[in-house]
Amino acid sequence: MQRSLLLLLLGLPIMIGASDLPSDGPVPKPKPAEAATSDAPPPPAAAAEDDDDAASPATEKEDAEASAPTAEDPQPNPATEPVSEIPTPEPKPDTGTEPTEPAADEKPDGETPAKPKPGPSQPDNMKADDQKPEEPKEPPPPPPPPVEKEDQAALKACLADLATLGTKFKTAERIDEGDGCGIDQPIEVAEALPGIDTGGAQMRCETARALGHWLKDTVQPALRVAMPARRITGLTTGSTYACRLRNSASTGKTSEHAKGNAIDIAAFRLDDGSEVTMKPRAEDGTLEGAFQRTASAGACLHFTTVLAPGSDPTHMDHLHLDVLERESGYRYCR
Repeated sequence: MQRSLLLLLLGLPIMIGASDLPSDGPVPKPKPAEAATSDAPPPPAAAAEDDDDAASPATEKEDAEASAPTAEDPQPNPATEPVSEIPTPEPKPDTGTEPTEPAADEKPDGETPAKPKPGPSQPDNMKADDQKPEEPKEPPPPPPPPVEKEDQAALKACLADLATLGTKFKTAERIDEGDGCGIDQPIEVAEALPGIDTGGAQMRCETARALGHWLKDTVQPALRVAMPARRITGLTTGSTYACRLRNSASTGKTSEHAKGNAIDIAAFRLDDGSEVTMKPRAEDGTLEGAFQRTASAGACLHFTTVLAPGSDPTHMDHLHLDVLERESGYRYCR
């Protein structure tokens, strides 16, 4: 009885066929590796019932057939079965930072890399088109100074000296033409010394005083030596007051003529109607030449600037005299 019950329990899987299984899904099969390599001991119940009896060959055959895979449930073949689609990785979350600008050599084709900033060999003032440095612009010249005010104490002393010399003059209205041209308190000199006509030339008192002393102390004594019978009756003047730049140039400094500080002598008029005209006389061996050279050299004792005829191309036919004040009392005489 016990043997029949054991056979009935062992043969139960054989009687249940594939057709008796539910049709709504495949029946899970044991893994072949586990069935072949299982070292588990036989069921303890069977061993307890009959330790002396072994399983019959027919039973072992039935067990092998039950554990073998059937044709209706084939094992999957990795070579023929479709592989599941590989999931695409999701993009990283936005961190809120701006993308980094690619380097100049990593930019896509067609993009022009930014121009490098100027280095030590490329000045900042270079233009992008020609890469040449810009020409520095010259600063504009400073505006000319206003008309200088006369010192009243010095002016009073100067006018007193003119009276002593016998200079004939009259005061005139203030001149201010702008651009640095003008005389604060001009005078019109009719005679620099008694009997020496100057035609009413306008100048500052300082210029008239230097002119009177030069004629009295240098010119008249030199003429008495060179031409004892002659006497100076007048001066043929060039420029006295004139609003212009030096040498009548279009650019440059304001002339001393524009300030009433200068007078140009073109000739000495003599009492016989003749003239001693101003011209280059460096190699003139006559008494007239000696007289002119003496008068020019002596002028530097009374004027601060003396330009004799021939001293430069702009002074070929007249003697320029002015009272420009320089540092340390320096005088320019040529």
